[in-house]
Amino acid sequence: MKNILILLTLTAGLYAQDSGNRMDQGKEQREAWVIGTLTKHLDLTSEQAQKFFPLQNEFHKRSDEAKKAHQEKLRTLRSAAKDDRSKFDVDAAIDSKVRMKGTLVRLESKFLKDTKGIITEQQRMKLLFFEERMKSNLSKKMSFKDREALGAWGKIMRDRRGTPPTDQNGTKRDFDSNRNK
Repeated sequence: MKNILILLTLTAGLYAQDSGNRMDQGKEQREAWVIGTLTKHLDLTSEQAQKFFPLQNEFHKRSDEAKKAHQEKLRTLRSAAKDDRSKFDVDAAIDSKVRMKGTLVRLESKFLKDTKGIITEQQRMKLLFFEERMKSNLSKKMSFKDREALGAWGKIMRDRRGTPPTDQNGTKRDFDSNRNK
């Protein structure tokens, strides 16, 4: 139940009307939670943590840059197809996604390899499977009612936003509701 509350808090922060400030707060809360959970899971010493987390922060920074570059490419492709959906260059979008995913895989591989000498082999093994384990544990801890409530919470947040997503000109976006401006 505690994990659900954390998820609900993060979700609320991400979708709040005052998204700029709240998203920063939500991101900070999520980062603090991950640091605490990872420190405990890996049983890091303070010396290890001092070396490990700057490395991890750099990995996340570069990963975010790769994702943003992909989002910008998609934004450019959408703009070119603004008036005619058939002009959307699907192949270019696919190429961009493949490049981004390849970059993310290379960055993660480098990050995991760079932990050698900072954390023990046992800790590296735990780190390798940390994300999958966290997702699995969270999923197992959530009952059907909790999942249902989380789904209902998402609907509430969508309803709170009110109108369908629009672009900067107020035009309803019709073929990609995940687009962020």
